[in-house]
Amino acid sequence: MTTMKAALYTGIREIEWREVEYQPPAPGYITLQTKSSGICGSDLHNYFGEWPPTHERATGHELCGAVAEVGKGVTGIQPGDLVTAECFSHCRTCHYCRIGSYNHCRNRKWFSGGSHGGFAEYTTAHANSVFKLPDLTFEQGALVEPLAVAHRALAQANASYQDRVAIIGGGTIGQLCLAVAKAIGVRETLITTKYPQQADLARDLGADRVVDITATDVKDVVNDLTDGMGYDAVIETVGTAQNFDDSIAIARRHAMIVLVAGYFKPLEVDLRSIVWSEVNITGSNCYGFSGMRTDFDIAIDLIASGRVQATKLVTHRYPFASIAEAFHTAADKKSGSVKVHLVQ
Repeated sequence: MTTMKAALYTGIREIEWREVEYQPPAPGYITLQTKSSGICGSDLHNYFGEWPPTHERATGHELCGAVAEVGKGVTGIQPGDLVTAECFSHCRTCHYCRIGSYNHCRNRKWFSGGSHGGFAEYTTAHANSVFKLPDLTFEQGALVEPLAVAHRALAQANASYQDRVAIIGGGTIGQLCLAVAKAIGVRETLITTKYPQQADLARDLGADRVVDITATDVKDVVNDLTDGMGYDAVIETVGTAQNFDDSIAIARRHAMIVLVAGYFKPLEVDLRSIVWSEVNITGSNCYGFSGMRTDFDIAIDLIASGRVQATKLVTHRYPFASIAEAFHTAADKKSGSVKVHLVQ
């Protein structure tokens, strides 16, 4: 094989399925035949030009496929294995890797190195980013990565069965945070949505309260529900100043607020209420270890056990060759999209 197809950004809101050179995996890497890839909100930031897109290689990191080739030095993985991958590799030797916080690795790199990611016929992945999967479908496998992000957010919130948890945003990560909250059995869940398909999905996933922010102020709803007390934990998944302020406003004093959104531009926010209410605000950076296990391992178990029915999020499926149409659909929430998948 000398060539393959990959999706490359060619301009603002422009992505094309092109023929590129096939490169065998370098030492320490594997190549997988990509079977399913999801379009992430971060991919849309590239698509809109809000984050600098990479024109030389395909991006895409919510993926699943079958191992096609194994590079020199790789052990424990062989051709034919069903795998998914974290979006970064790590060195295993720096301070953060040694203490188990490998998501903060000082030598952290994009999982495919200088090769193509998940929006390509063949994806390259560093061996230490790869997770072998049990008997899952390709679509389930491609949902492990965003579910791991959501699991880490709930772990950062220290949410338990006694907590009321509010989730700001009804996109992929918000919905999966809701699914994780239900799986761990929190006391009550609330989620904000903007589009009908988001509200319908949230109800299907078992949300106790769904707040349509186009018609209702979430602050008023929470004030009425909690008699002015607020929620024990708030997960902010959108990344705007308004949503940041709403998160603080609906949190009780000493609550946990977890920021898991992309925040592609600086925010102007009012910090006084943080001081007054002594809320605890933390970020949630991708995934790593939550306790004694990785968020990826936990996400795989949640899907394999049926405790999280992640495929409910997939509203649209396109062949890889129709990636331009797929991105157009994912970018326009009036299309009814929540999660758009590419399949081959």
